Amino acid sequence: MSVLEIVRYRVKDGVTADQALAAWDKSQNFAKSQAGFMTRKLAHTEDGIYADITEWSDMAAAMAVMEEFKVDKYPELADLMNILDQDSIEIQHFNVSGSESS
Repeated sequence: MSVLEIVRYRVKDGVTADQALAAWDKSQNFAKSQAGFMTRKLAHTEDGIYADITEWSDMAAAMAVMEEFKVDKYPELADLMNILDQDSIEIQHFNVSGSESS
């Protein structure tokens, strides 16, 4: 059973939507290189709430990635970490129980 990881956040004051997308794009190589990676999307509301939605093969893979998320080890994460409003970050994991292919 796969797992959806949804990371909700806001960006720091003055960061544009284009800058937020560019920082997220730069972090794609990190996500894609992790064991269990399946898909990843970024969504946002008009009032500046972002949702980074990643599907992992299972909960163990999702949890392992959280331990690996280190800028000193993966410099491609630096831009993303620099734009995030750290106080706004919320992370949730959902077990996928249905999909359009089932």
